[in-house]
Amino acid sequence: MLGKLALAGIKNRRRDYLVLLAGLTMSAAIFYMFANLATNRAFLKANAMVNQASIIFGFGAVLLILITIVYIMYANSFLLSMRQHDYGLFMMLGATRKRIGELVFLETLILGTIATAIGIALGLLMSQFLVGLLLDMLGLHLAHLSAVYLPAIIATAVLYVGLFILASLFNMVRLTRTTVLKLLHTDEQANQPKIHPFRQMVAAVLGVAFLGIGYWALAAIKMLQVMAIPVALVTITIGTYLLFRATLLVIIQGLRRTKWAKRHLNGFLLGQLNFRVYNYTRMLTIVSLLFAMALGAITVGSGYHRQLPMMANSIGTYTVAIHNKNAQEQKLIDQLNVEHQATYTQKRQGKVVYYNAGELQQQPFELSKSAQLAKSLKHPKFYTESLAKFKKSGVQDFDFQSLAVRQDMGFYTPKILNAKQFAKQKGTTLTVTTVRVKDLVQDQKVLKQLNHMEVKRFALPEQVTVGNYQSYEMMSGIFGGLEFMGYFLGIAFLAMLASCLMFKILSGAPGDKQRYQMLYKIGVRQNLMRHGIAKEIGILFLIPGIMGVIDVLFGLQMFKPIMSSPMSPYLGIGSIFAIFIGLYAIYYAITLTLYWRIVLPKAPTN
Repeated sequence: MLGKLALAGIKNRRRDYLVLLAGLTMSAAIFYMFANLATNRAFLKANAMVNQASIIFGFGAVLLILITIVYIMYANSFLLSMRQHDYGLFMMLGATRKRIGELVFLETLILGTIATAIGIALGLLMSQFLVGLLLDMLGLHLAHLSAVYLPAIIATAVLYVGLFILASLFNMVRLTRTTVLKLLHTDEQANQPKIHPFRQMVAAVLGVAFLGIGYWALAAIKMLQVMAIPVALVTITIGTYLLFRATLLVIIQGLRRTKWAKRHLNGFLLGQLNFRVYNYTRMLTIVSLLFAMALGAITVGSGYHRQLPMMANSIGTYTVAIHNKNAQEQKLIDQLNVEHQATYTQKRQGKVVYYNAGELQQQPFELSKSAQLAKSLKHPKFYTESLAKFKKSGVQDFDFQSLAVRQDMGFYTPKILNAKQFAKQKGTTLTVTTVRVKDLVQDQKVLKQLNHMEVKRFALPEQVTVGNYQSYEMMSGIFGGLEFMGYFLGIAFLAMLASCLMFKILSGAPGDKQRYQMLYKIGVRQNLMRHGIAKEIGILFLIPGIMGVIDVLFGLQMFKPIMSSPMSPYLGIGSIFAIFIGLYAIYYAITLTLYWRIVLPKAPTN
């Protein structure tokens, strides 16, 4: 009987529960995706840089669990607030507190179990398609990464079902201790927070101090090493909460005394914010952290994706070196946007490789100015030397020696002979063609085919690279895991923060509906109400956004050791910020549209 009554209660309030169910489902899906990466030992071991970042995964998992607990607490509070009036009516009609408690327990557990099951299924689908899409876009291959991973499914199910069981017990105990009168009039209770100047000042000073410690810990990651991450997470979280707690109410109260508050519905807007600011402090803190983590992860992932080709181009003077090129390879070379090309004849005998001086005179081998490497990252400068000078020092250049690699991982010793001596010299004759392209990324597909054909015909020892393209492939293998993690976790955290903030705002919509109906009855135009709501929700989105951007600008310091010069975590940050803020604005527009539909009264039809 109780089961049917619980299902009937959920069915009757399905529109209200839909927002709650959607938020919990997205939360479970994101946690599963994260757990799939963090708990997959085969994946962590098979990918070098990902394995090194397993500590970050561990702290990230702890943080996500804490965020999930807080999120479920808010969801649970929303669930109980929607049904408190109904439970009060049931008690007035003779239902015992015990039976009502059991009903609450069943409703919470049923909704939580449904959300967890759908969330895991959604997480499987998102892992499958999102992982495949990201890997294709980034041109990466990560071993042992699959959408279905049983330990992650079990971890997600145990965590969420366990939390919902605890939430159900909490609801049951709380409800049985609440009077019937309080249940019936819970929506009519006002919450007017007061300002305590000394407390606000102390909280603000402590908040700034904690934030300063957190930002310093991230910048000093070389000294603090692993401890920098938990120190930063704890101090930045506490500092953000204290700063919001100390300043938001003061700012709102100050604005209420200005002339701006008397225009249009600005006074009502500030009253709304003043009414809910303390209830939103914890959620705004969580959202600002999620915003920072999402933006930071995408920025770092984009940094690797953008800077690896530039770093590879800055290493050497040619992109690929093709030995004894055939007709098929020549066709591929013709498809490239070639910036420089040269062909040399080699004669190899013993451990020595001989070159024709006449060819080097006509086509001087280009060298790079390594001293200006960092300054010339985008456009490396190349130069040539006279043949006499090249014989003395140029032949020792790594790029030149790499044109002839022995199977024992050494280089043939280069010697330059005049035309007559070279003609008489015995040995295995080969030609080598060096090609430097204008844009490695643009010609990546053709270069991949060329490199595959070259390696197949002239195998190289392991961990030996010839040309910028092979260096690029090696670096992609090393840093590709971090690049993938950045994009993947960034998207996951973005979805999580949108779910948290959207759910929190929409959860207050049923209570706001009565206030806007009253405004409509006294003659306020819907256009003014729309603008007022847009400002209110815009402020709630803007506050964590600003704090999140500040966190990212300081937090990127921790990636400097693994993105050392000529790479930089701040390179190209403007475009990434613009794209991310655009996505954030889309979530704002969706939330605003849903809020309008819930709270705005419909005009009467004749």
